Amino acid sequence: MTRTVRGDDVEVELGDGTITVSWPSVGVTLGPCESLVSAATGTRSSDGASGTWQVAAAEGFGRPGARARWRSVGGPSFSVHVPLVGTAIVIEAGFAPGTPEALGSITPLHGPTDLPVARRLVDGYDSWAYSGVRGSEPGTSFWNTVLVADDGRAIAVQALGASRLCTSITWEAPLLRVDAGATPPLDKVDGTWGYLVGRPRPLDLAVASGDTFAAEPIAIAAGPDALLLAEELAELAGTAMIARRWSGPPMRGWESWYHYGLLVSADDVLANARILRARYRDQPDFDLVQIDDGWQVTYGAWWPNDRFPDDLGTLVAELRALGCRPGLWIAPFRVQPGAPGVATDHPEWCLRGSDGAPWREERHGTWALDASHPDAVAWIRDLGVQIRAWGFEMVKVDFCYLGAVEAGRHDDGVTGIEALRRGMAALADGLGDDVYVLGCGMPVLPAVGLCHGNRVGHDVAMPRVFQDLGHPTDVDWTGMRGVRVQARNVAARWAHHGRWYESDPEVVMAWGSGGDDPAGYPIEVARVMATLALVAGGPFLLADDLGALGADERAVLEHAGLLALLAEAGDGPITFRPLDMFSAIDAPGVAEHAFSIGAGVPSRWATERNGRHVLACFNWGNEPATYPLPPELADDRSRATELWTGARIDGPTVTVPPQAVRVVVSA
Repeated sequence: MTRTVRGDDVEVELGDGTITVSWPSVGVTLGPCESLVSAATGTRSSDGASGTWQVAAAEGFGRPGARARWRSVGGPSFSVHVPLVGTAIVIEAGFAPGTPEALGSITPLHGPTDLPVARRLVDGYDSWAYSGVRGSEPGTSFWNTVLVADDGRAIAVQALGASRLCTSITWEAPLLRVDAGATPPLDKVDGTWGYLVGRPRPLDLAVASGDTFAAEPIAIAAGPDALLLAEELAELAGTAMIARRWSGPPMRGWESWYHYGLLVSADDVLANARILRARYRDQPDFDLVQIDDGWQVTYGAWWPNDRFPDDLGTLVAELRALGCRPGLWIAPFRVQPGAPGVATDHPEWCLRGSDGAPWREERHGTWALDASHPDAVAWIRDLGVQIRAWGFEMVKVDFCYLGAVEAGRHDDGVTGIEALRRGMAALADGLGDDVYVLGCGMPVLPAVGLCHGNRVGHDVAMPRVFQDLGHPTDVDWTGMRGVRVQARNVAARWAHHGRWYESDPEVVMAWGSGGDDPAGYPIEVARVMATLALVAGGPFLLADDLGALGADERAVLEHAGLLALLAEAGDGPITFRPLDMFSAIDAPGVAEHAFSIGAGVPSRWATERNGRHVLACFNWGNEPATYPLPPELADDRSRATELWTGARIDGPTVTVPPQAVRVVVSA
């Protein structure tokens, strides 16, 4: 006999170990859905298993409603919370074996939907993984997804935790499957810095008889507005994971990597710091100077090399005397084999391969620190304490995915995600609450609650560095092509910003506008980079040799209108929305790595700030393109102007040159 639990906007029918979810207002059904557990002895389903339902009024994730619990013997148990108001149900699944088991994964939900899915939002596993919009073909997203029909109706799925397991969401029409288990392998793509995210292997995690192992909770909602659904569920996840909010000045200034790379020196840093303060003295908080990779002896030996003072505190003092906030780059989970520091002194702190030797990453050949080892965790905390003692106010933490690799650990009961979170929590503890933490190469949902900001795309390339050191692929990655693929990730992860952390879009560069070097950025492309950083809403960091820029290049980076929009963020982020997010689709043949080229890049971003409407129109093509103004701007176009050219808007549309951007701002 079935039973139905109802809220105002959603109904859940309880079957024999299954649920069927209906959203009557949009005519969407999901189910019947089962839960599964995969273990060494086989796969077990809740469907038809011996069990009972218990239903009671209960609050769930801060919302009143009812919770229905399915308890079974020998199989997965799960609960579903149905809110009184709102469309998002929350499912929590667990497994309590009667005898010891080797757990592979838990599947909180597996079942069909009647939504005629036409496109699907993919979120990548970490900062550098592909994110974008696909068609209806089968595929996997990590942490969240949105399935959208041609008529705009949508189903959204969002993991509400990432403390121990990695959540993946697979679509294969008409079936939707959510799995919680191991972190995925990352397979390099030759000719780029990109990689393909593979299928996670079984955890092979020992669960004792009587113990309960739980998956991360997942929220599922349906509605007529895909953008709003994604934002609402992202907000729920940020609240559930206690997102770390930054209350200090915004991260705006300059960083060293994209011009100087590994060859950066203290003199380079100070020279650019002086110019930064001279040019942006009238801009409040445009004063961050972040030293990137190249200051240290090597990975795992975090003390200064001979291009920097022995005590970085003296460099910090010089930067502060110039009126700059100092920032520093580290990669605590990355260890250089055979080098001084961790590799020589404590190789036992590193992950092990199946042969017992230190695990080595295929792409870079480095080892990875194992934060299941208590001494390694203490070392990471001490590194944070040292950085704070030097006086740095911002830390960029790179190659974080290495901390979550599934390999041999000191404690084999600790998963990859759990180890990563332990290490990052120790670092944050050592740094203290008033040092800004920017994740990079970081699994995106595990960053929530630990990082103030997080990178949402890959590197955009380094025009000057690669003139001397070479590039893993063609030079045209450095120009518009690199910016375009970055924009796809920034767009696909728009809902993260301000809800999970501040979204870091990478850097803003203008060098090479004279056109005599193919590695440089034409003025229009520099404007695109600057506008992309604006709409992303997070850190805004310049990355050129500031002293080498000409007047036209400086005019982009020091544009008064651009800086005014940045300053208008005030105490909160400027939250642009990609209006045509689900109209720009990558074809099935477009590879799902961060450097692949496809059509799935939105063109129109809009926001409202301090009573003014702003629309950014990006033209990614090779011919001029015309875009409609949204009604709120079209109705007031007589008082609207274009940011970069200063032109008045004289019609209901805006025309954008090829590979360029135009920003319409109301008076």
